Amino acid sequence: MAIAKRGKIFHIRFRPFGDEVIGLKTAARSKTEAKHLEMAILTACRSGDYRALDPLSREVCVRMFRNQGWEIPPDLCPTEQVKEELTLWKSMELFLKYPEIRNSAEKERYEQCLVHLVDHFGQDRPVKSLWVPEIKEYIAERLDDGAAPSTVNREKGTLSKLFQILVELRRVDANPVRLVKNLSQKSEEREVYLSFADFTRMMEETSNWFRPIAQTAYYTGMRRGEILSLTRSHVQLGERMLLLGPAMTKEGHWKRIPIHSELLPILENVLRIQALSTDKVFVIGGKPPHRSSLKKPWAKAVKILQMEQRLRFHDLRHTWKTNARRSGMDPEIREAIMGHWYRGRNVNERYGRIGDSELIKAIDSMTIDHGQTEILVARR
Repeated sequence: MAIAKRGKIFHIRFRPFGDEVIGLKTAARSKTEAKHLEMAILTACRSGDYRALDPLSREVCVRMFRNQGWEIPPDLCPTEQVKEELTLWKSMELFLKYPEIRNSAEKERYEQCLVHLVDHFGQDRPVKSLWVPEIKEYIAERLDDGAAPSTVNREKGTLSKLFQILVELRRVDANPVRLVKNLSQKSEEREVYLSFADFTRMMEETSNWFRPIAQTAYYTGMRRGEILSLTRSHVQLGERMLLLGPAMTKEGHWKRIPIHSELLPILENVLRIQALSTDKVFVIGGKPPHRSSLKKPWAKAVKILQMEQRLRFHDLRHTWKTNARRSGMDPEIREAIMGHWYRGRNVNERYGRIGDSELIKAIDSMTIDHGQTEILVARR
């Protein structure tokens, strides 16, 4: 056994398990400390008990085993550093950067829901501490705050999606949100019809960029996301047809929407100007608008009507369906245009293809003035 100093570093040489001499570099600050370190390691190796080693001796002993390729005894295994607790805020960052979410059209809505979740649970809340009781408590509190069941269900769905991503990333083992039932939304069921006169009044007071978006919704029954996703390749003015791919529709199927004769000049005017940075049909300042971009102009337009009940952009879709039904449009054609054609139908029932000429004929026979504005909302 020997201790040697090379520069400012003390080295030890000894035989911990027999005849083989082992040389080790230490962090000892003196020869005496190096001597004590050597004796502590030697005693532990020969007794097989490493529990009494101090941190300095333990580090040198572990390094010796690793250098020699020996299996490290359980008592000598270095204490693993405590892993950083996965907080709700960190989980949100992982969630929003995940490819499926980062490229999702729903990303903005997810972000809005996450604001309420963080407001309730706090940024530093360990995500593993969220289980069924905590989720139910959140739902109850949001309802007490006056949030609608559909809003709470959306926020709950966002939390469930977050847990799903964390499971895929192997950061948590289970998704507790799936154990909590959605709230009933029957109290929010709406029957809405917006008269053509009121819609015209709204459009006279709204922004030039927003007006054709709302008019497209009124004359086609398309969803907001479908309209904002339209590119020039989807618009066939000559055939008077809008072609939507599966990725653009909620149903995940191709959809053909005939262009109403009164919508045709509106789209022609929109397509006269093309942005350099995008091929989207509808733009603001050369860029595609977001869902949130529609909130203020829509609120301003609705305010003109001075109605007690709140009118939603999605109610334009309800209005189109009512106009189609009151115009006597064939139910199958009406549902095909809206995108509900595949819902609840088997293969045999879907074999009858609806031709483009039938769609054009149906939209040409559709009138859009069928009574006064009505908004009926079920009470809780």
